[in-house]
Amino acid sequence: MQASTFNNHEWNPPLPLEEVPLNPWPDNVFPSPFEQFVNELARSTETPIELSAMLTLSAVATASQNRYQVQVKSDYHEPVNLWPVIVLPPASRKTKVYGEVTAPLRKWESEQKAIMEPLIKSAQSKRKTAEARLKELRILASRADETQYDDIQNDIELLEQELVEVPSCPQIWTSDVTPEQLATIMSTNDEAMSLLSDEGGIFDILGGLYSDGKANIDLFLQSHSASPVRVDRGSKPPIFMERAILTMGLTIQPEVLKNMCRNKTFRGRGLLGRFLYVMPKSNIGSRTFCEAPMDKECVQLYQRALQTLMNHPVSVKNGKRSLCSLILSEEAYAKWLSYAKTVESLMGEEIGHLSHITDWAGKLPGAIARIAALLHIMRYAFEKPWQHQISSEDLTSAVKIGHALTKHALVVFDLLQQDNAMQVAGTIYQWIKQENIRQFTFRECQRKFRRVKKDELKPSLAILGERDILQEIEINKSIGRPSCIYEVNPLLFE
Repeated sequence: MQASTFNNHEWNPPLPLEEVPLNPWPDNVFPSPFEQFVNELARSTETPIELSAMLTLSAVATASQNRYQVQVKSDYHEPVNLWPVIVLPPASRKTKVYGEVTAPLRKWESEQKAIMEPLIKSAQSKRKTAEARLKELRILASRADETQYDDIQNDIELLEQELVEVPSCPQIWTSDVTPEQLATIMSTNDEAMSLLSDEGGIFDILGGLYSDGKANIDLFLQSHSASPVRVDRGSKPPIFMERAILTMGLTIQPEVLKNMCRNKTFRGRGLLGRFLYVMPKSNIGSRTFCEAPMDKECVQLYQRALQTLMNHPVSVKNGKRSLCSLILSEEAYAKWLSYAKTVESLMGEEIGHLSHITDWAGKLPGAIARIAALLHIMRYAFEKPWQHQISSEDLTSAVKIGHALTKHALVVFDLLQQDNAMQVAGTIYQWIKQENIRQFTFRECQRKFRRVKKDELKPSLAILGERDILQEIEINKSIGRPSCIYEVNPLLFE
């Protein structure tokens, strides 16, 4: 593009101000029937496909996280939990998509509750009877002489050893929980839990809503990597977990994302680097409300597949739950290793465009291994995933997802690092483009953006000037009340 002359001013081509362009979400990366379900859900709800895809990954991780792990090489394993965060504005139909994706999980819990309730009632009855018997024995022991006391005490100890443990209904997910309560429910549910929510309230809790403003994120950090956890809480019994693991699937609004980045503890301790972000362009403004409902057979196949995953057998060794290791094939490992080396080089300060988000990019190769394992589990949902190695095809699909996630992460972290002046400059830029504005005064800009303070507006206009998007022109200050006039670069509209 050549320079242009307008009103006796020679214009240079304007420098870009837009966000990093997002690649289209890759096609055919999920095995059947999950790919069809994701596409149908996005179509019928007229929502970005990233929303359906990432929440579906969360659902599969929920079903798999305490059954499987991925063996990248003999001395390196990754858990298969994920932390997707989807950023969309209000009224984006997040709740509808969330409900469809999690329906099989809710149904499975309901079925387990129906199975467990008779067993729970029976155990409660037996325990109450034993506790009543213990109470009587203790009364007798308190009144017994020395010749009878030892026999009664032996009966008490024997009965205590035989007390029936009352089982609880299995719980696999929650949507609102404090870190303290999360530790409790994880300890009673095979040390695993999922936090699935169509709101971002959990970040208020983590930021200190119930702890005098002090961030409380230790358990979350540990459970992302399936680490051992010990919680000591004063008068309550300590909680020890050998492998606490947590999956998250959250849909949040942009304002929640901004609040997250304002918390220095979240970024400083690596919490923000653990999430897999997508910030797709919203469909609001282009929806037709005429899309047909989802194909029933497609929905039924997805629900049956996910419930089958929930019922996959659990490996047990020496009376304890044992994880099943899913192994990368030689070709898949070679592709993973090449990808990991590429990401590592891109984090270098001199040549890498990921050097400013190393807290996120450093965990990306591990996330790709986790996603590949989940795609493998989807592929063999109705079979036995442990009898097959993770294929090069699923690893390639995981890398494609990784490329898309990297673009989204760059957009998100760049947004978090922008100051207010840059954000306002972007808003003014969109106003100029959408309304085809060729010239405007400072007062007109003030009236358009009333919520922006005067001392914030001028730096934003200066940013646009630095990028040859507009130029302040001289005015005749002797006539009326003066106001700055800005000419817009005509090349912006070519």
